[in-house]
Amino acid sequence: TLQETVWTVEEEAYAARVAWNHSIGLSYATYQELQTHRDHVYAYETHIQTHQTQLQLQSTLIQTQHQVSETRFQIQQTAMAKLRETDRELQVQLIETIRVVRDMRREMSDMQKELISQQEQLRRERQP
Repeated sequence: TLQETVWTVEEEAYAARVAWNHSIGLSYATYQELQTHRDHVYAYETHIQTHQTQLQLQSTLIQTQHQVSETRFQIQQTAMAKLRETDRELQVQLIETIRVVRDMRREMSDMQKELISQQEQLRRERQP
């Protein structure tokens, strides 16, 4: 498996480091100090990778939040445009209704005048 391969490579690397240290004549104390420094470097690298991952996640989160905001804004703009169009249509209908009512009032006024005129005509005809 991959895990076994990684473990084998790490073991071989460790054995190679030990052999190299012996070949150049490092004392055990110097070897331990070198190993401690390597461990610190590895810990710092891991820490840096963790921070890089956190920064990438935060960046992704910010981008996602921005996209959500943009989408909401577009939805709101679309809704507002529809409301404006509906408002314009209703205003046109209201203006037409007012015009029709005005015409009907005029016609009713004309009819009322005609009725009054006819009633007066009848009264005159009835009077001796």
